[in-house]
Amino acid sequence: MVRHLERAGYIKTDPVRQAMMDVRREDFMPESMRYASYADRPQDIGQGQTISAPHMVAIMVEAMRAKEGQR
Repeated sequence: MVRHLERAGYIKTDPVRQAMMDVRREDFMPESMRYASYADRPQDIGQGQTISAPHMVAIMVEAMRAKEGQR
């Protein structure tokens, strides 16, 4: 998934690349939906909520210009 997002131009910096590698999307999804954790589309996580598509997460994190150690 990360390589795909890099090739598509969504991931531009090493810190964002590393963050996308380190955070396990399946930890934020119901067990029944974990098979789709890395599909590049929003996923229903229950209670009328969704987890953003990976490319949108990359866009948002790149836009934050977060520094190392920030959470």
